[in-house]
Amino acid sequence: MKKYVLIICVLTAISCEKKETANEINIENSIRPKKENKIVEIVSKKNKDIESIQDVDRPNESKIIKSKFDIKLLFGIWASDPEGPHADFDLNKKSFYVVDYDGDGDMPYIINEDSLKVYYNDFVNVGIIKKVTKDTLKIDWNENGTTNYVKWKE
Repeated sequence: MKKYVLIICVLTAISCEKKETANEINIENSIRPKKENKIVEIVSKKNKDIESIQDVDRPNESKIIKSKFDIKLLFGIWASDPEGPHADFDLNKKSFYVVDYDGDGDMPYIINEDSLKVYYNDFVNVGIIKKVTKDTLKIDWNENGTTNYVKWKE
């Protein structure tokens, strides 16, 4: 009796095992992306500082051609949400430093009159500076609309 139960168990286990045909294997392999392509699918088009992705011809250093506004007022640490956990950026002579950025947050920029052009690794963000005071900064960004910033209180 034990022999019959053992034979039935073995036959059941063998019959339940899925066997792939050659067609199933080829279809499965053609649908799956290759491992190299998965990286490209995961990477966001913006705000990723990946050394291998440098689509933008970035200047070596920041430059102020001519500013419509007082540079002393523009330079500083700015936040769109003063109650948030951190500021958005630090605009200084060296760079437009993006706070909480994945990678190197130092972005070169060019100020010309009221235009602020920030060079990320993989895109350029252009803003028109509308107003600046000692405590507020208003920039109309090309894709995100107008943002009101306040000086970050450390």
